[in-house]
This record gives sequence, C-alpha cells and structure tokens, in this order.
Amino acid sequence: MLTNRENYMRMMRGELPESIPEFNFKNLICPEILKRNRTPQGGFDCFGVEYVTSPESNNGAIPKPNNFMIEDITKWRDIVTKPDLAGIDWEAMAKHDLANVDRDAAPVTADMITGFFQALINYMGFTEGLTAIYEEPEEVAALMEWVTDFYIEVAKNMIKYYKPDMCWMPDDVATARSPFMSKDQFEELFLPSWKRFTEVWLDAGIPVELHCCGQCMDFVDDFVEIGISAWDPAQVANDLSAVKAKYGRKLAIVGGFDGNGFGVKPGVTEEEMRAEVRRLIDQLAPDGGFAFNAGVMIAPGQEHLQIRNEWIHDEFNKIAPNYYSK
Repeated sequence: MLTNRENYMRMMRGELPESIPEFNFKNLICPEILKRNRTPQGGFDCFGVEYVTSPESNNGAIPKPNNFMIEDITKWRDIVTKPDLAGIDWEAMAKHDLANVDRDAAPVTADMITGFFQALINYMGFTEGLTAIYEEPEEVAALMEWVTDFYIEVAKNMIKYYKPDMCWMPDDVATARSPFMSKDQFEELFLPSWKRFTEVWLDAGIPVELHCCGQCMDFVDDFVEIGISAWDPAQVANDLSAVKAKYGRKLAIVGGFDGNGFGVKPGVTEEEMRAEVRRLIDQLAPDGGFAFNAGVMIAPGQEHLQIRNEWIHDEFNKIAPNYYSK
C-alpha cells in the first residue's frame, strides 16, 4: 500500500494513483526567514505588507485595509524592500523547518510565495492595483520581474536544502464570475512570472500545483502550457467536466466541491451531502487526474455546520481506498 505522499505524487506525475488522493496542508513548508514577522493573527510579510484578521475574512489574514504601501505604481522602486538573503545558513534553517515533518504523511510542499498578481494587490489594494494594470502596465511588469527574481532565488535554495516533493504556487487572479483582467493582460503581465517561476521547479524535476480561486477558464490552457500539473481548488464556477475531458491526467483537478453553495445550503441532510460527495467523485475521479479537496468553510457563528465536514470526509474515506481497484 502506498503512503499518502507516494499516492499524491503519482497524481502529480500524471500517473493513476492507487487510491483517490486528498490534498492536505500537513507538509506545506515556508522558510522561516519569510514568515518570522507573521502569525495566523497577522503581522508583516517579508516585503513589509501588514496583515490583519477580522470576522469578515473568516479570521484569515488579509492586507490591512486603507494602509497600502504603494499609492503610485511609478514610485514602487522607492518604497518596496525585500529580505537580504546574503549570509543565511540555508542548511540550518531547512533542518529547523523540517524537524517535525513526516515525509510519508503528505508530499513535502514548498509554500513560499504570496502570488504575483496577489503581490501587486497586497501592495496597492484592488482599486489602485487594477488601475495600474490598465494605466501603467510597464511599471507593473517591472515590479513583477523584481518580485519574481526574489522568489526564484528562494526557490533555488529550497530545492537544494529542503528537497521538497512539489511546489504549491498560489495566485488568485479571478473572481467567482470572471478573471480580474483580460487574457491579454494576464499573458503580458503575470504569465511570464508564472512561467519563470515554474521553470525553476520543473528543471529540477519537481512538479507544481497551482492554487487559483474563481472562474478562470480563459487561463486554463496557459496553466497547462507552462507545465502546471494540478490546480486547486478548481471551483464549480469553471467547466470542470470540459477541463477533464480536454486534459485528463495532464492537469489534475484538485477540488470541484461547491463548498460556498451546496455545502452551506440550509436544510441539507446527511444523505444529500453524502450523495453530493459520490456525485463529485463520479464526475471527476474516473481514470485519475483528480484529488479530493472538499469541505465547508466554517465562518464565525456557523459552527453547527462542522457536522457536514464530518459527513463529507467519512463518505470520501469509504470510497477512496478501493476506487481504482474496482
């Protein structure tokens, strides 16, 4: 029987897993130097952006509202800074960061970026950031190159000293209805950073999973073109059946569960929730190219919905082990 790590990596390599894999966050590893001023409650990222939490964000950390670092994109060179990586003992840091990692529990996954488009928004907020994309694309491109150079330097050290199984690259470039920008703007300003970054990992034989929320069907071909192996959370606003039919195991779908719709719908019964799990698996799991990533996000005051997550995972655990051996 394969370990969870080995089974997930089969999917990442485009092979048929032994059982349906499940995405989890057990072994997401970020170098300590990039998070030393951050906690789950907030703080500062390595670029100096301040984060806070609130009930409206489900207690997730977001850039502090009305406190953005950059107001004028043309002035970014005078404002932004990044950590000095000279003199860092990467070997010692990796030993510390990996001390409690069980490599069999899940793939050791490099998690060391906030995203590229997201970096722009973290610096400027959505209003000014999206305006900059339209009014000053050359400056946005220059900032993205600067951010990417730094991430690549970190990535090369992680590959050498942390020896991760895979990379997790988050960059939410879409809303639930559509992307934040046109396909041309994405391919001009952000895809080059995605491509440069993923090439570092792929050249080392390490596959990359993309985290991208929202309806981003316009960009899916680009995901595959630059070598992305898997996409989470692959939300239901996208035509996931069409993606699976076109790409199969070449782009694994990690998700596909309607956690913000059906998952929180009032009055859903246990059997209805279990039936939805079975429907999802029957839709996306055949012949591989799928990992389970389902659940209900519990907002403050919705603790009564936790039972639904128990139903969801219990049904998955009944089906997953023998699904591909039937």
